[in-house]
Amino acid sequence: MRGLSGGLNLTSRIHVFDVFGTPYVGLFGTCTDQFLIVPSITPEKDARLLGQMLSVEPVRASVASTFLIGVMTAANSNGVLLPKTALDEEVESLKRTLRDRNVVVLESRLTALGNLILANDRGAVVSPDFTQRDIRSISDALSVEVVRGTISGMKTVGSLAVVTNRTGVVTVDATDADLELLRDVLKVELFRITVNDGSKFVRSGLLANDWGVVVGSRTRGPELMLLSTAFAR
Repeated sequence: MRGLSGGLNLTSRIHVFDVFGTPYVGLFGTCTDQFLIVPSITPEKDARLLGQMLSVEPVRASVASTFLIGVMTAANSNGVLLPKTALDEEVESLKRTLRDRNVVVLESRLTALGNLILANDRGAVVSPDFTQRDIRSISDALSVEVVRGTISGMKTVGSLAVVTNRTGVVTVDATDADLELLRDVLKVELFRITVNDGSKFVRSGLLANDWGVVVGSRTRGPELMLLSTAFAR
């Protein structure tokens, strides 16, 4: 993992950072206002830097023997959801580290939870493919209302947006109806953006909480300006 010279000066809250030589920082981490989960192979210095950028304590983990933490997990300040493919020792490690949070294995056929769940501390919008039983488990783990929905007709709502408890960003393809649903459930204003030079999969290149923003190095000037506007709230 390599950082790029202390981040960007548009705002002290926005930092440019690459993960394992790629700008897809969001694929490798899950962030809330209370904690940051990063791959267990992350060097100490880099984990510490990311923690400082987001003003939270980094936690190392693997999930289902992969380091794609952002793809496999979904979280808010109340808890973390893991797929049923997570190993017992991975689950127990996170439970020990995040002992004051709910760490729940979702017994669903769906496993890429980070791509399918968009949540903050006020609510969650999830893929329509989740069963009613899944919905109840997600709600219990995250302690929020859960609503099924899509963004630009796609079920991978978690991959197309990033929300904090103050604001959020969503793919440029989101419709007005999409924004209305997200605002109603998540209780934040939303801004249409791309990251990493035009990527519509916003989550792949972005980590954010109420204290900071980390974005991949391919993100261009106009994209950075929109991020600055969105997260300056």
